[in-house]
Amino acid sequence: MLATALAVVVAGVLWAGWTVWQVQRDLSAARAQAVALPEALAGDAGDGAAVVDELQAHAGAAAERTSGPTWQVLSALPALGDDFDAAARVSRAVDIVARDGAGPLVDSGLSAETFAPRGGRIPVDRVARAAAPLAEARDGFVRAQDELDGIRVEGLVRELRPQLEALSRQVDEGVGTLDGATRAAELLPAMLGRDGARDYLLVFQNNAEPRSLGGMPGLMAPLRADKGTITLGETVAASEFGELDRPILPLTEEERDIWFDQPGTWFQDAVFIPDFERAGELMAARWKLETGQDVDGVLSVDPVALSYLLEATGPLEVDGRRLTSENFVDEILHQPYLRYAEDSAAEDAFFGEVLTTVFDRLLAPGTDPSALVTALSRGATEGRLLAHSAVEAEQEQLDGTRVAGSFPSEDGGAAQAGVYVNDATGSKMGWFLDYDARISSVSCAAGEIGFSGQLRIHSSAPADAASLPPTVTGSGEYGVARGDHLNVFDLVAPTGGEITDVVVNGVRSTGTNRTFEGRPIVSVPILLEPGDVVTLTWRATSGADHSGGVELISTPGVQRGGGKQFVPAPCASGEE
Repeated sequence: MLATALAVVVAGVLWAGWTVWQVQRDLSAARAQAVALPEALAGDAGDGAAVVDELQAHAGAAAERTSGPTWQVLSALPALGDDFDAAARVSRAVDIVARDGAGPLVDSGLSAETFAPRGGRIPVDRVARAAAPLAEARDGFVRAQDELDGIRVEGLVRELRPQLEALSRQVDEGVGTLDGATRAAELLPAMLGRDGARDYLLVFQNNAEPRSLGGMPGLMAPLRADKGTITLGETVAASEFGELDRPILPLTEEERDIWFDQPGTWFQDAVFIPDFERAGELMAARWKLETGQDVDGVLSVDPVALSYLLEATGPLEVDGRRLTSENFVDEILHQPYLRYAEDSAAEDAFFGEVLTTVFDRLLAPGTDPSALVTALSRGATEGRLLAHSAVEAEQEQLDGTRVAGSFPSEDGGAAQAGVYVNDATGSKMGWFLDYDARISSVSCAAGEIGFSGQLRIHSSAPADAASLPPTVTGSGEYGVARGDHLNVFDLVAPTGGEITDVVVNGVRSTGTNRTFEGRPIVSVPILLEPGDVVTLTWRATSGADHSGGVELISTPGVQRGGGKQFVPAPCASGEE
């Protein structure tokens, strides 16, 4: 009798072990297919279907095995039960992504070719038809997100937490990407003139002179969209618009307190305000004053985003120079200020030719549609492609997306914080500015999320930077010696929170404390000499009723990547 009982126990253990091994095998195989999924979906429809079939097979097997009685018993075990329950939820989440997330995209036949220009025209009707499957896929990812949110992270063995965090981050990114793509498919047909021609102002932000939203708008051009056909007008240097005696639109008391009158009196300084809707309104009003033209919205792009687009168009030849994706940023943000130091008109002409050449090539037949979609997605994710619509309903749909360039807002989910940089030198020394903003040590206490922030700032300027032309260093007339670089870093806390313990290179700093749209902002000026490295740290808290973690938005700089970070918090809304 004892032998029989022992045999049953041994058989049960072996069966459980076999099941666990099979689940691990299936999830590992599913992970491999998931890694290949984005590239497969961006390319040929057949490649995407093959990867999704494999993903669905492995994810479905793992979900089925973790839903049976064996796994229910394992999930009830003391100590390790939370880990088995987490594995079941992960299996269900991956299965949902495979069936309800990736499935609709493949079943609908969507691919990069759907959005590819044809004969210089964007197929607005095809774009419109893509909205339904994109929305279905987004909703699938949201359901997977909800499944992962139900996992009790604090009950897991430490080794499993990084893997879960990585998966959660990937699913969150999928939700964001698909939500943005869905809104784009819903908005673009009208914005591209399907129902009547639209006129926009396109601005070119120069990250070598940092502003909150990226860089100084140095060049602009009118853009017309009519039934998917896009025409770019003659480029205009922002320097042609001088300083006004008073702001083009009334500024709020908070705007004037933080950025003075400059966002309204200088076209180039509208993007001091870290909200592209507001900056767009100011730039559109100034454009109308100078040209008499009303526009239906404002669009923005920076050189780093354009360098991504060159991966789709291939190299360009402008003014005898070969521009590639690899050298484009240097050739736009630094070399012209050396080459045309004595000829500002030639400099403006070069920038104008670059912008129009890139634009023409984007709509040309030889552009790789898959690379184009990838480049646009990357630029949008990093906050380098921005859009504002003067049509209220369209702007409401843009709100909450990365391309809206909104000041951080939240609705009780993740706490949102910001780090914005503004040049105070009047130079192009931002080419040498390298900064990296990070949040860490996320915790929960009394229903609030607390976190630490760190900003590493480095000047890569050469020791003899003062000998560079004034077009790079600035004239020195704003109180900063040539070769040095003064920037103001604005630290933004979540709504209802506060910022404390601001420290610069080990020395406590009070900064300048203000509020903007109900959020605390601490402005910290940092003067850099060539080669300087500065570390700025701070602590912050959120208001009540936040869950999921902390999202940090920062100014996109001259280096590729960056712009956004998310760190989960080990708590649910309202819990300690």
